[in-house]
Amino acid sequence: MSSIYGFFGGSHSPSTSLIIDGEIILCVEEERLTRIKSGDNYDAYPDLSSKSVELASNLKITDSDHKIFVDPVPDKFARLLTNNNYEKISHHTAHCYGSYFTSGMDGKVLNISYDGGGDMSVMKVYLCEDGKMTLIYSYDLCNTGSLSHLWGFSTSGIMGYDKNGEGIWKMCKDEGKLMGMAPEGHYDEDIYRMLNTCIDYKNFKFFPSATSTKTAFLIDSMFKKGYFDTQLKKEIFSFNLQKITEDLFLSFMSDLHNRFPEYKKICLSGGLFANVKLNQKINELDWVDEIYVYPAMGDEGLSLGACIYKAVQLGEWTKPKRLKNMHLGLKYSNESVFKESLKYNFKSEIYSPSKISQDLNEGKIIGWFKGGFEFGPRALGSRSILVRPTHIETHAILNSRLKRHEIMPFAPIIMEEYFDDVFLYSKSKYSSEFMTLCYPTKEEWIDKIPAVIQKSDKTARPQTVRKENLPQFWEILNEYYKLSGIPLLLNTSFNTHNEPIIDNPSQAFISLEKGIIDKLVIEDYVYSN
Repeated sequence: MSSIYGFFGGSHSPSTSLIIDGEIILCVEEERLTRIKSGDNYDAYPDLSSKSVELASNLKITDSDHKIFVDPVPDKFARLLTNNNYEKISHHTAHCYGSYFTSGMDGKVLNISYDGGGDMSVMKVYLCEDGKMTLIYSYDLCNTGSLSHLWGFSTSGIMGYDKNGEGIWKMCKDEGKLMGMAPEGHYDEDIYRMLNTCIDYKNFKFFPSATSTKTAFLIDSMFKKGYFDTQLKKEIFSFNLQKITEDLFLSFMSDLHNRFPEYKKICLSGGLFANVKLNQKINELDWVDEIYVYPAMGDEGLSLGACIYKAVQLGEWTKPKRLKNMHLGLKYSNESVFKESLKYNFKSEIYSPSKISQDLNEGKIIGWFKGGFEFGPRALGSRSILVRPTHIETHAILNSRLKRHEIMPFAPIIMEEYFDDVFLYSKSKYSSEFMTLCYPTKEEWIDKIPAVIQKSDKTARPQTVRKENLPQFWEILNEYYKLSGIPLLLNTSFNTHNEPIIDNPSQAFISLEKGIIDKLVIEDYVYSN
């Protein structure tokens, strides 16, 4: 059996992962340690993340059996890190191996990756079965349009530019704001047509190429002509951006289904599938049995995909298996938490689920810090902020404390046992454990949980919690349910706007000190002012 280090860096969203004997040991994103969002830190290397994984695992990179980088590779950095002893894997191959081999799917599976371009490709499609992957389509960056470019350059231009000529909103960081605005807008034939000049789809082809250049020119022109000078106009544009994305990609999915009708399970990876509304539309296709969105769907997930690729090559990871959770980052002991707490004048007590559920029921905002931090963009019960979902004014309170934009949605966490009571469609519950797609909310629940429901389309992006996978998270939900009759809570990421999700106890204590949260549950203790 082997030890395998995987790395991605030199573009955006660098990370380091480690697999030993076919088991995931650690996965760490660079932004958690630099405290700079990856969208604000292009060309970064997996420097701090590689050092932190070495230290936490007690395994030097140079002593590991295999070192593998994902294209595009920062070769000078890679040579220094590994003593010039490393392999390479293509960008979309890493995406697809990460997705398929963590899907737990058996039988015939369509495996699709799609983003703004990694090395020289924007998309790959594999047919998968019984642990085997067969490449059927590879879309070259120079000859293919990219829906991800449509989103990236729309994002970076819609708010205008700063004195350095850079977008106020950043691609690879703020696309979710446009997605959040989309349900508030409406169809506009002229805007749809203009977007359609940048990209179209027919017969397995996204065209024309150079979507980035065309979109940048279009958005700049629209900005100057006043298309974005009110909130409503931004919402109308966002609606049409979302609509054309869904229309074109669902046409592609239809063509895939017609050509390969026996493949009814879908794996998805790459930055495009951070779009939870698109994922919802795919999941709702009547011919689809199940979808799985790789939880670290963006480029941050490539380092783990590289490790899995090598483990599969070595015969140490032979078939798709399901992840218990995504708490794959750095952990902190009770002793280290206590030592850090001595710097502050907080009250402390032993954690009691019943007491914290009472606080939640009374409207307190609770910081939640348990185990290793999450790998990927979502807070999934390791570095979360928890609030009751029953009061719509919660939005204004959280946005004020976290300095977030009003359009950014808040998501529910729900015990698996009650998922079908609250949401329509029961497909793809495994993927919903990682908060990767939206579901329509049943009518009778909309007014009960307004803080976690999109106000216009009445959808939510739930995280399903299984007791055996996240016992402490499930327990606090169950205690709150006993008090309120509501089997879910609001879960948002433990960070203020424009900073990465927190990593360590010091950052959590600072949030408590500043009054961002009312109480802090951190490992086995609770702290308050």
